Amino acid sequence: MADMATELYVLDELPPAAAEYVDLRRAAGMGARTVAAAQAGLPNSLYAACIRSNGTLVAMGRVVGDGGCNFEVVDIAVHPDHQRRGLGRRVMASLMTRVRSEAPPSAYVCLIADGGSPALYAEFGFTPTAPASIGMAVQL
Repeated sequence: MADMATELYVLDELPPAAAEYVDLRRAAGMGARTVAAAQAGLPNSLYAACIRSNGTLVAMGRVVGDGGCNFEVVDIAVHPDHQRRGLGRRVMASLMTRVRSEAPPSAYVCLIADGGSPALYAEFGFTPTAPASIGMAVQL
């Protein structure tokens, strides 16, 4: 791996390929997704941001939803070898720039924050919803 000062990170706003998406989620310690599920889901992203180093996906995030009323920030992941370099912040900035410029003022934008990520998301205006509401999920 290159020295942090010489590492070249390139951001694009396209969803990742299914296999690299699955691999980055695994490397980042996130829940497993199948390649088939990724192939079905990734084209339905409203917005995406991927950061690559030497052509390899090292950070990503997406926004999914209906494009009008509801938007959900998902799949924010940074490969462990590239963490603590501001890449998650860069992905979030790209996604939130798109959401803020394209979503209607009444839109609801949500996410599920894991581990130490609430501090990052707070930088973009996200606040806990509890006790007024709580996040709920079912894993299939």
